[in-house]
Amino acid sequence: MKSYLNKIIFQLFIAIFLSVTANLVAADAPYLGMGAKSGEVSANTAVINIRLSESIGQQRNHGIPGKLGKARIQYSLSEQMTPSFLSEWRSSDSENDYYLQYQLTDLKSNSRYYYRAELVDSVTNKKRLSEVFSFKTAPHSARREDIHFQVTTCQSSQGLPTYDVMRRQNPDFLVSAGDTVYYDKFDVRSKEEAYWLYQKDYGTPYTINYFAQISSYFMKDDHDYRYNDADPLSNRAVNTIRIEGPNGIDSDPNRSDKTWLTHEEGIDVFKQAFPNSDLPYRTFRWGKGVQIWLLEGRDYRSKNQMPDGPNKTIWGENQKTWLKETLLASDADFRIIISPSPLIGPDKPHKMDNHANENGFMVEGRGFLDWMIDTKIAENTFLICGDRHWQYHSIYKDKVHEFCSGPTSQFKVQHVPKPEKGIIKQPYNGPSGGFLAVKYKVDQSISFEHFGERGKIQNKKTFTRK
Repeated sequence: MKSYLNKIIFQLFIAIFLSVTANLVAADAPYLGMGAKSGEVSANTAVINIRLSESIGQQRNHGIPGKLGKARIQYSLSEQMTPSFLSEWRSSDSENDYYLQYQLTDLKSNSRYYYRAELVDSVTNKKRLSEVFSFKTAPHSARREDIHFQVTTCQSSQGLPTYDVMRRQNPDFLVSAGDTVYYDKFDVRSKEEAYWLYQKDYGTPYTINYFAQISSYFMKDDHDYRYNDADPLSNRAVNTIRIEGPNGIDSDPNRSDKTWLTHEEGIDVFKQAFPNSDLPYRTFRWGKGVQIWLLEGRDYRSKNQMPDGPNKTIWGENQKTWLKETLLASDADFRIIISPSPLIGPDKPHKMDNHANENGFMVEGRGFLDWMIDTKIAENTFLICGDRHWQYHSIYKDKVHEFCSGPTSQFKVQHVPKPEKGIIKQPYNGPSGGFLAVKYKVDQSISFEHFGERGKIQNKKTFTRK
């Protein structure tokens, strides 16, 4: 008996020693203080985005300090990570706020992949393995499988708990349709301050836990690009009236810098913060049932103040040509075009930076809607938009349907009256925060469901393939 007890004590000592030793070895190694994000997922590829940090958890200013180091991704079809594949090593850089991105290829379709990061300190070479994350690849383009995805826009700190509600629905993926953060609401004037805002809103348990198991497609709009209604040619002076609070890097409203991020800086920061593809406009197939188009609304647009006409554009000629060609070539049961800003609306009368207003880009917008009707693709093609601070379902000429997800929180809700009688009808106009869920079934039906921020369904519309 004594010999047995001595053996148990010895084994316990060895276990404690190995645990302490492992912690000491990893003490200087980087963490993933913002978790990890998988995105741009197709049937056979995915992009992994991570950020190396000094610790887990936010500091008092909500920031998460980054860390120099290197990392590679281990990924597997097994949650036990055996066997596993390895990505290349990449080194973090303070210029890009320590973000790293990896392209995974030759994946198996309609499968759940598990992955983790192997993290190494750049000075001490101390190592750490991150926790395990996962994502699901899309079904093969010839196979019909049930698909469920969610759409958000106009995000605020008050809306972050909505991610827990969304996570419990267990979607296949998320489309973030722009305004992921609000630079102008936090007086963000530099890349460093912009990166801080992503640490603040995407370094929380709500977002980390959601993206740990759910892949994403991120689109940018004006507030996560430069400022409200920004275009590439504008250079608005800073408005120091803060609505939600100062940024955590420089809270002096009277500092010498009186301009926002440049056009190039706005593009670059967004590309670092989220998984991305070579072009900001792209399309992804989710089986035979669903194909989504993700449009870019800031990079190529004409100046907002330009008089509307055939030469005024949000999309630019290359994107517009690509959009029409790929829509006509698609044999998916349903085509879903997702735009950061509305095409049908209606919008507030004073707005002029989208397709829904006469003093904006309506010529291009209405021309495209009429093209959808003329080519008959409107029968099985639907529009989803971000940017607007209320939920709605609008119909153009009884043919083209547009759904807006509304903001993530009631805190950012605004409300406008229904459209006047005419070519636009609006079966649903709800002053509600929350998200939009899109559900495709193998019986070739598709549903658009508006949810409030606490998960109560507000509106539902189901279509059957014609």
